[in-house]
Amino acid sequence: MKYIFGPVPSRRLGFSLGVDLLPPKTCNMDCVYCELGRTKEKSLSAPSSPPWQDVFNEIQEYVSQGRGFDCLTLTASGEPTLYEDLYPLIYNIKKFIEKPVTVLTNSSTADQEQVRKALCMADLVLPSLDAATQQTFRKINRPHPALDIMKIIQGLATLRREMKGKMWLEILFVRGINDTEEELKALKEAVSTINPHKIQLNTVVRPPAESWASPISSKKMAEIKAFFGEKAEIVIDFEAQMRKGVGLILESEIVDTLKRRPLTPQDLEGLFGEYKDTNKVLNRLLHQGVVKKKQIHNRTFYVAETGAA
Repeated sequence: MKYIFGPVPSRRLGFSLGVDLLPPKTCNMDCVYCELGRTKEKSLSAPSSPPWQDVFNEIQEYVSQGRGFDCLTLTASGEPTLYEDLYPLIYNIKKFIEKPVTVLTNSSTADQEQVRKALCMADLVLPSLDAATQQTFRKINRPHPALDIMKIIQGLATLRREMKGKMWLEILFVRGINDTEEELKALKEAVSTINPHKIQLNTVVRPPAESWASPISSKKMAEIKAFFGEKAEIVIDFEAQMRKGVGLILESEIVDTLKRRPLTPQDLEGLFGEYKDTNKVLNRLLHQGVVKKKQIHNRTFYVAETGAA
């Protein structure tokens, strides 16, 4: 499969069938915590994106195999809403499957009417907002110079009014950057303006682009949750909610999944756990140098080596 990966155990969505819409790191930001690494060139468009028909045909092929998943998530190795054919793709997916369609976004294009039109067709939109002042926005998300945080906030507020689906707004905290009293007050005001259905609080849990990007403490997270009120929830690690994955276990599937997202041993067990050869395959990939282990904040992750086939 060229565009589809998973299903991947997601901390928020259950087993999510991912659709990767863009070439690696096609993004308009360079977030310090990004698990995909640094953005070499920030872009406001994605001219090399595949036609929606190609992506849709692959989705049809996967679904026809009868393999299970909880939701279909449009994502990218970068920013999904830069995908030019987002509207026709979502439109045709919604006609074809009954599973919920989710879109991940860094919110940067929420001020664009054509993007909001596409997002309004989704069952669930998961935008992120890590800052509410331009200064902190530049520190944590390192955006393209053309991006303005106030326009993004207003765009999200407009999207929330226009959409019929749900909006779960994620805020990811990096210690010492966006967890200050001043920034928290600005974020709370922005959240009040946007009025999402949920506020999902997160911190650095996967290997970040910058090694110095550190998580906030559980105590600090609990304080922030209380500060944001009843809509706020701390994103719980999906390890406690996993069930068996489905699908044929192949080396290429494991490597392809790890290219897109580092996974813990528990993630991999949940995804491929019903297959007794999972550990044997992983050990072989480690021995071959195709996959490596990485420690981050006392947790072990498997990642695919650059250039792995």
